[in-house]
Amino acid sequence: MAERNHGGVREGELHRPALEVMATRPNGAISTSDLIDELAEIFRPSGRDARIIPGRNDTYFSQKVRNLICHRNAPSSFIAQGYAEYTGDGLRNTNAGRRLIA
Repeated sequence: MAERNHGGVREGELHRPALEVMATRPNGAISTSDLIDELAEIFRPSGRDARIIPGRNDTYFSQKVRNLICHRNAPSSFIAQGYAEYTGDGLRNTNAGRRLIA
């Protein structure tokens, strides 16, 4: 994947790759921690995204992945738009999500 800009990865840039990762899993489901690992392999976060958040044990990038779930009710969320669903411990793609990446 190409080098990311210095502003880092935007949350919206994670939607399609997350759906593509989900599509490789049984039942299209993935835990949040596995999704963070998979997307980190794809995006190779650097700069601020790779830094640990002060007072926490996670990076700014991993927080952006978690925000996919935290912001699930926002109109711009791929979950609110019906492309994925929250499973309680991660995400699962929907028929609409599978069609989007096909």
